Amino acid sequence: MLNQRKYILDIVRDEGLEDCKECKTPFPQHVKLSTDRGEVMENAEAYRRLVGSEMVTIDLNGEPAVEEETIVNIPTSNPPAVGMSFNSGHEFSEFCHRYAYKEGFEMFVKSNVIRKEYKDKGVSKIGFGDLEARPHMMERIRLKCKKGGVKSSIGSNVTGCKMFVYGTQKDGEFIIISCDLKHNHPLSPDCSRMMVNYRCIDGPTFDRLMINERGGVSISRNFGTQLIEKGGFDNITFNKKDIRNAIAVERRKTMFEKGDAAGLEDYFKAQRELNGDFYSSIQRDGEGILKNAFWSDARSRGTCKYFGDVISFDTTFSSNRYRMPFAPFVGVNHHGKSTVFAAALISHEDTESFVWVFEEWLKCMGKPPKGILTDQDRAICSAIGKVFPVVPHRLCLWHMLQNASRNLGKLADWKSIDTLIRTAVQDMLDPDEFDEAWCLLMDRYNQRGKGWMQDSNDNRRQWAPAYNRGTFWAGMSSTQRSEGMNRYFKIHVDLECGLLQFIKNYEFCMKIKAQEEKEDNLKSLDTPPRLDVDKSVLAEYVFHKVYTNEMFAVVVNERKGLTHTNVTKLDALGSLVIYRADEKLTSPHWRKRFKSYNVTVDKVKGELSCSCQMFEFRGILCRHILKAMDVEDFQFIPEKYILDRWSKQVRSYETIRVSYFDPEESKRLAKAKELSQRHNYLKDLAMQNETAYKLYTEGTGVLRLKTEDAVGIRKTGDVGDVSICWWDPDARNVFGRRRLRPREYNERALRRTVVPPEEGVLKTPIDKRHVGR
Repeated sequence: MLNQRKYILDIVRDEGLEDCKECKTPFPQHVKLSTDRGEVMENAEAYRRLVGSEMVTIDLNGEPAVEEETIVNIPTSNPPAVGMSFNSGHEFSEFCHRYAYKEGFEMFVKSNVIRKEYKDKGVSKIGFGDLEARPHMMERIRLKCKKGGVKSSIGSNVTGCKMFVYGTQKDGEFIIISCDLKHNHPLSPDCSRMMVNYRCIDGPTFDRLMINERGGVSISRNFGTQLIEKGGFDNITFNKKDIRNAIAVERRKTMFEKGDAAGLEDYFKAQRELNGDFYSSIQRDGEGILKNAFWSDARSRGTCKYFGDVISFDTTFSSNRYRMPFAPFVGVNHHGKSTVFAAALISHEDTESFVWVFEEWLKCMGKPPKGILTDQDRAICSAIGKVFPVVPHRLCLWHMLQNASRNLGKLADWKSIDTLIRTAVQDMLDPDEFDEAWCLLMDRYNQRGKGWMQDSNDNRRQWAPAYNRGTFWAGMSSTQRSEGMNRYFKIHVDLECGLLQFIKNYEFCMKIKAQEEKEDNLKSLDTPPRLDVDKSVLAEYVFHKVYTNEMFAVVVNERKGLTHTNVTKLDALGSLVIYRADEKLTSPHWRKRFKSYNVTVDKVKGELSCSCQMFEFRGILCRHILKAMDVEDFQFIPEKYILDRWSKQVRSYETIRVSYFDPEESKRLAKAKELSQRHNYLKDLAMQNETAYKLYTEGTGVLRLKTEDAVGIRKTGDVGDVSICWWDPDARNVFGRRRLRPREYNERALRRTVVPPEEGVLKTPIDKRHVGR
């Protein structure tokens, strides 16, 4: 009966019964319209002649006449029964799974036999991709309830259910030859959408999920967005775990398409073709496996020319499935914010690897930095001594204080020791004062000649502020900028990332950073700082016109300090005047409430200096100098104290095109944006009334057929079958609509099919996700 209507229509055409006597419409259309209305047709005599004296009733839910390659609507109103026939094993399988979905249970393929013509092509039960066995390739299929079988473990949900449906190919049709529909367990039709067989992710939803994932949206928020968009749990066909699996599958595809390391190498090559100033270098081991990688795009290299005087280097972030630490070179831009000059992925945190990375930095940038800030890693320190022997190398102050707590925290007097250490580090800005305070501290607590305090005293020139205030460090005293950048990148990458996926996410992060800097530039040029400018203070009046808003805020903070800073003239040597600046602390201090600094001012030569050395260290005039300038009645600020580094002027690198400004990609996205805007406008109009809705559906139907012809495909039938959603032809394919974890993208399958790399092709490192440190 399933093919009855199609059979009748074919005979009617053969008999020449083209028009209906009553409505003069084409007979096949009249059959469909009459059955849709449920009316008794006036042409009953013709049907009696064709199929016998008994009136034929055509089931409204029967199989419609469809063209080739159309997804067929299998009826689900009746349960499987012996004798039912289908066009193929696919229709049989779909029918049974739809029945199971409606009743509230799941079925699986207990056994099947592949047809000979497909076996000859290499199709097998363990195949994948084009060689994976599918229902339409089967000669026999036996489907069984998932709760059938024998309980083999604790927690198993099998009940020994005997329910089954058995079909076989016979005379060109697929016929059910036996079945048993009785269950020995309760059914759950209300929970069918949560069962594994029926969970699925449609194409547009999947694309949205991947966009959100690239944007750093967590799995929970990603799922929440879909939940709101689709109108609740009843309308959603997947869960959080399904999203996580789908994203993992996409990452896996990226890694195994050509090989992760080879894909990274091709990416670098493509970026160099896009912009010749893109720099990259890859180091291999003796077996041709990726060992280290270094890269810097054209924009980052341009940024380094302006702000690469001081860099922070840290490797605390293992960024991918190979546990290759990510090592960015970070600096400070003219807004006082972190910027990345270059980055590296290294296989081992040893001296050899760091020497290679620093040598690549020299090749890329052409000159060493004026200062480099790192943690106490011995391998990094050794490599810097070899590659940058004359560059000032400073150790992270924050790590030093943490090490003090780690090494001395068990002492009974630790709280007192901690207070004295911080006082010596933060208050003693003169090297002699610091040495004296540190030695007294070691003697008082019996730490001289042993342990951490003695080791720190030996290398104090690399970390103590008293020894480093006289050198420009852009205000940096720790590797917090590198660690902050690492935390920023961690939002977008994790240990499941392959190399190519990581580099694309790195690109995305750099795009965000470039946009943030662009917005800051605009604010500094067009938006005045939201601070009260005291025009009576010369420095503030000058710097608010020259410096960016963020750096001017630092100047304002120093101006506010003038209210509790006094200067006293001590001596004068010609045009050189010496002052003592007494600063009253804004909060109580355990030792004294005033701090004094020596300020020297030479109005004729334009020389300014202070013992706090804030300008030398940060590039901003301190409150003590500002006070002395006010007393001396300066009419201008010497040019050398107005640093171009902090100015709001436009810099050449801001117009450089780099990888994340691919012109071809921009064109594609522009087209997609225009199409989306057109569709959204028409959609809003179509929702206004029924006439507009009907006009929209008819128009898009015609447009669909013409567009398919232009592209050269035909996914749907020409007859315009209303039972098929042409905009989502898989929408009614409940079972297997979009496999959440396709067999062809299973990691084991991908490893089996991956082509061994050719001679000279870069090999991928070992996956270390599940390996101990």
